[in-house]
Amino acid sequence: MDPSLFERISSCLGFKHTYQNGSFNVLLTSITSGRADIGPMLYVTDERLKQIAFVASVQVQDGSVVAKGNPKKINSVDDLCGKTVAAAAGTYEATKLVPEQSQKCSAAGKPEVSMLMVQNTDNSIQAVKSGRADIYLTEAGSARAIAKADPTLASAFTVDLPIMVGFPIAKDNVTMRSAVLDAMKVIQESGAQKKLLDYWGQGSSAERPAVSRG
Repeated sequence: MDPSLFERISSCLGFKHTYQNGSFNVLLTSITSGRADIGPMLYVTDERLKQIAFVASVQVQDGSVVAKGNPKKINSVDDLCGKTVAAAAGTYEATKLVPEQSQKCSAAGKPEVSMLMVQNTDNSIQAVKSGRADIYLTEAGSARAIAKADPTLASAFTVDLPIMVGFPIAKDNVTMRSAVLDAMKVIQESGAQKKLLDYWGQGSSAERPAVSRG
């Protein structure tokens, strides 16, 4: 969905954009240092808000990717006890969801959740395909798209998260943040974001009024 929104933001503001490849764990430092002006939608967490600002407009629902047939019968976060979860370094899943669920498992006298830390989405998918991980947790729309694109994979369950996602922008880049916020308001008013949320699988009900955070 991000490229589709970037096309509309660029059109609305009258500029052209280009993309850079890079590791996820250095994305925020690339933006704060000025090597990139804006990033793809990320989870807006308290930790990230200390470092960077966001223009947020979508409530988060997490999804899951498992081997076809869901052989480990992982149908909810409660089923993660004793399982291995692939998660990209620095993501909400790696820093909050998995550790908190592991604590719940331990408190209930069940095996803790193991975490396989990887660098990007491709590595997470390969970990599940190879059996090194039992499940990959990520944003729900992405999980459904991954499972749909690969006949050896499936989407298991979804879970609501108490956070939003938004475009990360450097705190001192006030002009950029203000412009993107105004553009997102126009895009929402036109109904385009809801259509894109449905088209890419996140679901239009996840849309929230665009806000600047940080």
